[in-house]
Amino acid sequence: MNEKTLIIALAVILGIGFVGILFVVFPWIFHHGFSNWKQTLIDDGLIIIALFMFVYGFYMNTRMH
Repeated sequence: MNEKTLIIALAVILGIGFVGILFVVFPWIFHHGFSNWKQTLIDDGLIIIALFMFVYGFYMNTRMH
């Protein structure tokens, strides 16, 4: 696989992920309101952990040869 195909594939995957976050995660976070602070913090923490794991995995994958 050459670099151009790899860049296009990564851009498509990241674009799908961005659209998923934009239309699924943000409404899910802001729809509930803040009536239950404990549950809101747990939900936001899980999302932040998942995003961190994705970014870290992507970073480690780019370092491998």
